[in-house]
Amino acid sequence: MSSRARLQGRFHLLAAVLTTLVQLPAVLWLCWLTRTPLPALVAALLSWPYLRQLRSPWQTTERGLSTYLALGWWSACLVFGVLLVPTALAVRAGFPFGAAWGLSGALALIVGADAVLGRPRLRRRVVRVEGLPAGLEGYRIGQISDVHCGPHVPEERVAAWVSRLNALELDLVTVTGDLITHGSSHVEAVARALGGLRARDGAFACMGNHDYFTDGEYLVRQLERHGLTVLRNEGTVIERNGASLYVAGVDDTWTSRHDLARALRDRPEGAPTVLLAHDPDLFPEAQARAIELTLSGHTHGGQLGVPGVPRLSLARFITVWTAGLYRRGRSWLYVNRGVGTTGPPARLGAPPELAVITLRRA
Repeated sequence: MSSRARLQGRFHLLAAVLTTLVQLPAVLWLCWLTRTPLPALVAALLSWPYLRQLRSPWQTTERGLSTYLALGWWSACLVFGVLLVPTALAVRAGFPFGAAWGLSGALALIVGADAVLGRPRLRRRVVRVEGLPAGLEGYRIGQISDVHCGPHVPEERVAAWVSRLNALELDLVTVTGDLITHGSSHVEAVARALGGLRARDGAFACMGNHDYFTDGEYLVRQLERHGLTVLRNEGTVIERNGASLYVAGVDDTWTSRHDLARALRDRPEGAPTVLLAHDPDLFPEAQARAIELTLSGHTHGGQLGVPGVPRLSLARFITVWTAGLYRRGRSWLYVNRGVGTTGPPARLGAPPELAVITLRRA
């Protein structure tokens, strides 16, 4: 047996073990409740078609009904498992048995469905900038991140997200990296879709690590051909009502292409700066250079987290800047959870999002 076959066999075994553990509490409880093995059979029928076609943790098979059913079911089982103890305690305290378990089951199913079908939330945040010129008061910046266009995120879905942002009539729109999953199959598709972005002062993008899982230079050419400005260790000055805003972007950190000093080389004295940096770990360096606002992505908000606790997620294993808005001194960072996914196309406790940041004078 080849080493590749052995690795694939181990991956399939690991995937089967993990999904079994996720489902076990819910399935055992349902088997006990019904006094039949039918729930276990249903779980196997829902899980097997998806597990059988997995090839790697980053598999890119087309999203179909088996994918929706398996991932939605596993997400529901995970939520139900978390609710087991508090529900049992509620029943013991006198809450009606049927109502308690019915409520927990319904909540688990709703969250499970949202994990695979959830529409991106529109997050609106205000950033107060010291010394913001009057001409930039109320300036609105849209952000879309981690699109991961591919078999799970077709061009039509990206175009729908673009339409939502365009409807807001923004001053500026930004794309903060990881536009594709990998390979060249969806480069032209994502360029066409994102090329539809419209804002008063233009659309700007930076590169992420996944954008070099293909020919990065070809991706840049396609994006710019369709109207986006890709900032790779460079910046541009935007004039609005007699005020200047400097918009800069750095290249990918994972391949050591980033150069923040070069990106800020043409920054006018005193001009507030918006930095596009896919990797939020650049924030301390941005703060040291007095950058007012850094827009990042990369983390997906963990993609798997605790519902209702946005910063308690798998992203904790890669960075302290997991999701949302952060501040250090006069510098701000917004970490966008993104709209796409890596690996299994599901998000639990880390819903997809589009963001609008409004600048206000401190």
